[in-house]
Amino acid sequence: LLNAMKDRVEKGEQTLLLLNKRGYHRMQRCQSCRIIVKCPHCDIPLTFHREANLLKCHFCNYGISPLRNCPNCKKPELEFKGFGTEHVERSLHAIIPGIRTLRMDRDTIQKKHDHDEIFKQFRAHKADVLIGTQMIAKGFHFPSVTLVGILNIDASLSIPDFRSSEHVFQLLIQVAGRAGRAEIPGVVYLQTFMPDHPVIKKAQTQDYNAFYIDEIEERKSFNYPPFSHLVKLTFSDIDPEKGQKNAENVYEFLKNELPSSAQIFPVVPSGHAKIKDLYRFQILIKTPKIGTIATTLQKLQGTKIDTDPNSTFF
Repeated sequence: LLNAMKDRVEKGEQTLLLLNKRGYHRMQRCQSCRIIVKCPHCDIPLTFHREANLLKCHFCNYGISPLRNCPNCKKPELEFKGFGTEHVERSLHAIIPGIRTLRMDRDTIQKKHDHDEIFKQFRAHKADVLIGTQMIAKGFHFPSVTLVGILNIDASLSIPDFRSSEHVFQLLIQVAGRAGRAEIPGVVYLQTFMPDHPVIKKAQTQDYNAFYIDEIEERKSFNYPPFSHLVKLTFSDIDPEKGQKNAENVYEFLKNELPSSAQIFPVVPSGHAKIKDLYRFQILIKTPKIGTIATTLQKLQGTKIDTDPNSTFF
């Protein structure tokens, strides 16, 4: 990929690099006790942003300076792990001197028109490489882009959500479609530790029909949409015991009220179990028709109800 990028620079062509993680390092971790430095308000690791020299939460914007000593064992053995778009940009300048880059992520898009301005600069060939998260994947035509690099896609495939394969396949097809849209053919490099994964293999050949056939069969086997409707009920409270108890009470109510055609799953913590000091729990319902449970759901005053959610994890 690096050699191909150098070749594009020499030819006056352009490259897109997609990494769906922003920041410089993904986390700070203790080498001794293995604890990860997390946000005190959210149940997620703090991301290191080098330009701001901050460990930052991407959910509530909490930020602190990088730690010298582990908050758990107090040893000075903290290390940074993982990388994001900011790291990729700095590394490129170190590896390929003189390369011109633009970066598009939530850190560089601060104002209303920043998004359009970055694309205008790139289209005007003010940069050799555009680095970004999924916001660079679709909707724009760059005649000079003949190379696309997709970095570390495996993390998105590991999300425990029945739609994760679909989301990854869409993303791969969309960003790959940015290369070679004019007269010059395009090349796509995909970085993965799972080159034989069915989703990656089908994205490699851009075989939408084969992906659809496999995916629809799996959805049918587990009675997931479009063979059913999903309803996600989310409960949150500053007191985790109270939040869980509230969810459990609703669960017991629904077990008695829902028709036999609906399947209800027990209370579990949400994928991100704590956000902005609120502990979060969820209940999932599968039903052949929303109408058969609509009257019951209307009785749940104050409960967040998401019908056919885009994700059952977040």
